[in-house]
Amino acid sequence: MQGTQALVAFQASNGTFVAYTTQLSSYTPSMAPEKLTFDVSGVSAEQANGVATIFATLTLPGNGTKVNQVWQAGPVSNGNPAQHPTVAANTNSHSSLDFLTGESVSSGGGNSRLRRKNTHGVLNAVSWGILMPLGAIIARYVKVFPSADPAWFYLHVACQCSGYIVGVAGWGTGLKLGSESAGITYHSHRNIGITLFSLATLQVFALLLRPNKDHKYRFYWKIYHHVIGYTIIVLSIINIFKGFDILDPEKKWKRAYIGVIIALGVVALLLEAITWPIVIKRRRSGEDKSHHGVNSYGA
Repeated sequence: MQGTQALVAFQASNGTFVAYTTQLSSYTPSMAPEKLTFDVSGVSAEQANGVATIFATLTLPGNGTKVNQVWQAGPVSNGNPAQHPTVAANTNSHSSLDFLTGESVSSGGGNSRLRRKNTHGVLNAVSWGILMPLGAIIARYVKVFPSADPAWFYLHVACQCSGYIVGVAGWGTGLKLGSESAGITYHSHRNIGITLFSLATLQVFALLLRPNKDHKYRFYWKIYHHVIGYTIIVLSIINIFKGFDILDPEKKWKRAYIGVIIALGVVALLLEAITWPIVIKRRRSGEDKSHHGVNSYGA
């Protein structure tokens, strides 16, 4: 973590343990031995039963007894410590330590940051991961029933617009978290998130550019609308699972989301079986043709 005054220990190529102090001024540190801003003496390390232990005597400034601490384990590359992973187990490894009482508690800032991460995850799971697929199901299947017209359209728009608004809020919290974590970047999660936001914004504009049913460009608009919409749904589900891997919450939350996706999939399959006979019947009778003679089944 940038700004950390660290005690470093690792096993050298000759099998001995090397231990020293250093200051991490950036996220690409040299990890060279360097004195800290407070006195540290007797730095050593040993390994037993696969566990490395660092020993040192610290003289805290101002005769204080409390320090903020972080702890990490990472690889060794070319005989030097390399950057540790940035998964949840690493990024959440921080607390305050009271040397007088021996108590170690999570810092308030850490809890606040974890709450923001949870908020980011919930907003995106509900918006991109639930409301968007639900809106697509409504548009594809409910519209087949004449009695549902035009209610299906307003339900579809409500789901998609609500999903977009909530998703933008989730995207904003993600940007805030990223700005607070200089040097820690989840590249694939970030890139998919940016792509989702861009595609979803295009999809919202598609509502404003929607031609009339008998317009000559309606057929091409529908292709654009379908491709973008289903791409958003696929990328959303992929990115939500990447978010689970990063946040590493209790397994029940991941299982709950998997349950929701399975439920939506089962509903879609049932509606597919129910509506296809209706669509086929209309095709044969010629009742369900668009301006270009293409069946209008689907959003």
